[in-house]
Order: sequence, then structure tokens, then C-alpha cells
Amino acid sequence: MALALFVAGRRFQSMVSARQAWRHSMRAVPIRRQSTGSSVKVMLGLGVVVVIAFWFVTNLQSLT
Repeated sequence: MALALFVAGRRFQSMVSARQAWRHSMRAVPIRRQSTGSSVKVMLGLGVVVVIAFWFVTNLQSLT
């Protein structure tokens, strides 16, 4: 019985420690989300520029 309680206590302790580590890491996520959002905007902007440049190069003959 004591061994079962010891094992259950250790599992509970590891669960609590994992929960605390998860909560601590979640506090840092909004900062990452903001930087991720800005980098996504930059990538989308570059994609639009590349698409426009590609369209311009492929249709250069029909424009002149």
C-alpha cells in the first residue's frame, strides 16, 4: 500500500511540475505570436511582390 501511494505521489508531483513548466512557457507565447505575425506579414508581402514581378516578366511582350 505504501509503495502504491509513493508511486501515485510521484506521478502527481511530476504532473504538477509539468503543468507549471507548461504555464511558464505559455506566458512567453504572446511575444512569439507577435513576432510570428509580423514575420508572416513580411512573407506575404514578399510573396505578393514576387507574384507581381513574375506576372510582369511573363507578360512583358504583350505589354509592349
